Amino acid sequence: MKPRRPTVHIADLPVIHVETRAHLEQVAHHLRRTTRLAFDTEFLRETQYRPQLELIQLATDDLLVIVDYRAVPTLEPLLDVLLDPSTLKVVHAARQDLETIYHLTRRVPTPLFDTQVAAALVGLGAQAGYATLVEHLLGIQLPKSQTLTNWAHRPLTEAQVAYALDDVRYLLPLHDELGRRLEVTGRSTWFAEEMERLASPSLYAPVAPEEAWRQVRGASALSPKELAILQAVAAWRERVAREHNRALPLILRDSALIAIAKQRPRSKQALRRLRGIHRWTLTHFSDELLDIIREASHTPRDHRPQRAACGYPPLNEDEMALLALLRTWVRLRAEEMHVAPTALADEHDLRELLRAHRQGTHDSLPLLRGWRREAVGDELIAILKGRAALRWDDYQRRFTLEPS
Repeated sequence: MKPRRPTVHIADLPVIHVETRAHLEQVAHHLRRTTRLAFDTEFLRETQYRPQLELIQLATDDLLVIVDYRAVPTLEPLLDVLLDPSTLKVVHAARQDLETIYHLTRRVPTPLFDTQVAAALVGLGAQAGYATLVEHLLGIQLPKSQTLTNWAHRPLTEAQVAYALDDVRYLLPLHDELGRRLEVTGRSTWFAEEMERLASPSLYAPVAPEEAWRQVRGASALSPKELAILQAVAAWRERVAREHNRALPLILRDSALIAIAKQRPRSKQALRRLRGIHRWTLTHFSDELLDIIREASHTPRDHRPQRAACGYPPLNEDEMALLALLRTWVRLRAEEMHVAPTALADEHDLRELLRAHRQGTHDSLPLLRGWRREAVGDELIAILKGRAALRWDDYQRRFTLEPS
């Protein structure tokens, strides 16, 4: 029988639009009395290294709040509420919102309830959108008219304000329903582990410049000599981006980093022939960039990075077949458990597992800790070590995992 949707009566909650410090302090005083708080942000980061906060939206059971970050001189009274460990913060797909707060405070708001993560654990899809959950669980369709709006525009239009507030208006009812489903399925402990991971400051701390090369697509195809150049140039790009608060692609695109590592340009003309180098970079940093390339080209052999240190090390044909086998078992286990497959293990998890198996260092992986190890991790290790095998059961018309 289809579960009954909860009744929602929050369409006409009072709205407070905060544009002064005094008003912010009044709102913060009111919010300190609540035990749970829906939270969202609107920000811009297309051209900047650090996200530019524009709005903060909040909701309690009896109030909606929109804070214009441009209009208030400081968020200090509100940040005290967001960082209060006695207040539950209800969010949706909150990584970037939490990163924005981390940049302001070097802290992560806790405790958290992320409705997207909860939805994945109760079988509602790996990355269910907010509007999708609101419609599926609450029977309410949200307008999509402002999905590409410019949040830096002032004054804000009524449509912008309404759209922004809708992003928090239904989070608390979603919390009620998803919390109930987590309890019914016995997955509240799983969810608590996921929220602990989401609240880890290491997720939001900027990457060390010397490690930035590991995040560049295509790095695994380079030779150690080329990786040395990539490491040096990627570290330089990271430092310039922070100093000038400029988005990484507006300095050098990843494709340009790979081209530089392969071609080792020795002149400004050679740099200009490469695609993906921003004109601003060529104008201000050509000489500096050429010096870095030249120096990195002479990195001693024993100081060069190795391919195995890349995020996705290359796999041979046998390992690719093994990866496909692991994917299959994760998908089957997810179907049995009624969860999203990526909630158990995503592509990165499986490749990291293969890399760790190759090196004999399994236990440090998130996949092999907590509920994931119990749900699927031990079985994947058994497959890798040849202690278990997938067998097709023609009678049941399904795969089973059996000792081998």
